[in-house]
Amino acid sequence: MRSLDTSVLGAQPPTNRAPLLGTLVALALSTATSVAVAQPAPQPVPPAAQPAPQPAPPVAQPLPPPMPVPQAPGQAFPGGPPLPAPGTPGGESLPPVPPPVVPAPVVETLTGGEAPTRVGDFMDTRLSWTFGTDDVLHATGLAYPLSQSFNVGDRPQYRLFFDSLNSRFSDRENLTHLALYKKMPGFIKNLDTEASAIIRLDLAQLASNSNNLNQAIYDAGSFIRLFYHTNGDRDGKVGLGLTLWPIDTDRFRLGYLYTLSWGGTASYINQSIFPGIQGLAPGAKLAYDGERWSVFVGFKTASINQAQQTFAPGTNQIEEITIQQTNVGLLAGGDVDITKNIRLDLNGGYFQQGKFDLPDVFGQSVYTFGGSGRLFIHSEDYPTPVSIDFRLYRNDPNKPMEIFRPVDYHPGRTSWAISAEYDNLWQNLKDFDTAGATKLQTAHAGALQADVKSGFFRGELTGLVRDLAYVLRNQPSFIPFETMPKDATTTPEIFGSAAVDYYFDGPRLTPGLSVGVQVPSTFQSKSTNTTSAPIDRTVVVREQGNLGILPVGEGAVPIVEARASLRWDLSRILSAYFWVQYKRDNNQTFLERDPSEGTVSLRTFLNPDFFGLGMSARARF
Repeated sequence: MRSLDTSVLGAQPPTNRAPLLGTLVALALSTATSVAVAQPAPQPVPPAAQPAPQPAPPVAQPLPPPMPVPQAPGQAFPGGPPLPAPGTPGGESLPPVPPPVVPAPVVETLTGGEAPTRVGDFMDTRLSWTFGTDDVLHATGLAYPLSQSFNVGDRPQYRLFFDSLNSRFSDRENLTHLALYKKMPGFIKNLDTEASAIIRLDLAQLASNSNNLNQAIYDAGSFIRLFYHTNGDRDGKVGLGLTLWPIDTDRFRLGYLYTLSWGGTASYINQSIFPGIQGLAPGAKLAYDGERWSVFVGFKTASINQAQQTFAPGTNQIEEITIQQTNVGLLAGGDVDITKNIRLDLNGGYFQQGKFDLPDVFGQSVYTFGGSGRLFIHSEDYPTPVSIDFRLYRNDPNKPMEIFRPVDYHPGRTSWAISAEYDNLWQNLKDFDTAGATKLQTAHAGALQADVKSGFFRGELTGLVRDLAYVLRNQPSFIPFETMPKDATTTPEIFGSAAVDYYFDGPRLTPGLSVGVQVPSTFQSKSTNTTSAPIDRTVVVREQGNLGILPVGEGAVPIVEARASLRWDLSRILSAYFWVQYKRDNNQTFLERDPSEGTVSLRTFLNPDFFGLGMSARARF
């Protein structure tokens, strides 16, 4: 409670209240308007004794000032009635008037956010502590990749064939990204400019003591971007954008599901469309984004070592030399939301891949071209999936990039999506069966996915098919740069998988189960031995560089893999995982000596059952 502020009446502060009473009395006597006062008038105090005045003409004398009257606690003014107690009608305390707040100066971009953003921050940090083993049924060294006993660290065998189809990572990495990002409005009206230097630090590779810093510290999609808002709207959704990648364009790919994408430049993981690439692969992309549609064109360049013939200096003799030459890739595509629930995506490209160094086709061009399409049907609240490995990294505090956004669960709500993708490539290769000729070899792939989320339940079905030429599209082909022989037989990779999980909100536990069946792609050849007996040999191709040779006369059989898992969310950045996994793969073999002869090595099947288990703590921020 506070006392009545009499300064609003033009009087002195409450520390000198006597002149106030005199002024009130004078005003009351000089006005003709009678004011009803509900409070009793204070009694005047007799003035002190004064000497007798001398006779003088009658002159109006001012009233003597009243003596100060003590103010009792709880009174509005001296002599007044007490104020109501707090909590009674009319007795509420008035809050103190806060001091005026002076807002900090804000520089706004045309998209409505502050212009400067953080510089020198790390983002997309993934730390994983993993303990376990991928196989307890085989001795170390018997199967490849090698399976050690229980230890701390990630293993490629933990990743099943249906894991992380939309990312190159397995979610058990230890890495981070240094993001130097800046965004400012342009001097041209409706223009925004931004730039981001992204450096990926692979902590596990850095600690491996392999002395290969190129795989431990490398560019992860640094870019420069200009965006012109053609409709003047500050939300930045409609306009013309130019993206420049000065270092590498691996994030600029064709296709949609990461496993099926093509046109990348990551040679160290066998995912470069430019075979034998040397150094960088920069490029650019020009795109126009409308309200419900977009189109783009772009290119990328790479240096490839290729052979060419030239005259030896000072002679007329032809010699072959190897030089680095620029090869170009062209990309284009677009998308349109046909309705609120149906989206169509199309893109394609053409890539130069150097020159043949084979004698009968020496100097002729190697190239790949093709197209991809996707039909996406979904509920209105289901976003269009985009691989994190395709997105531009922005460290903008005004619009934080949600890389590890927790799953949103809405009891009583169901959302769903169905997507179908098809990819078709043509590759100009040496014709294996015709000397001096080249031939276009086709490569096909497709995927069908269905996702549903209802309340705390999630389910996913996936079907995928890739022929052998598509599995080896970056090599290219089974015999590099040559078509499949007519006498050989190839089979495509086909697999189907299902995954379900359920989230318990109280303890924040998510048990899950996933299972899949895969028929691997194969290359089958036929020949005869010294006695003219037929020899059939089958090679299982899981991916580029991962081959398995089966015993003579044996064919590939389906692979079954399954995992049961439990995730425990400990905070918004930390989760604990526990899992057991089972794999039955009767396509793995090893070499052993022929017991009857002693020197000849025979290829023999391994025990097909593999059982592993593990636990991990994963921090994501």
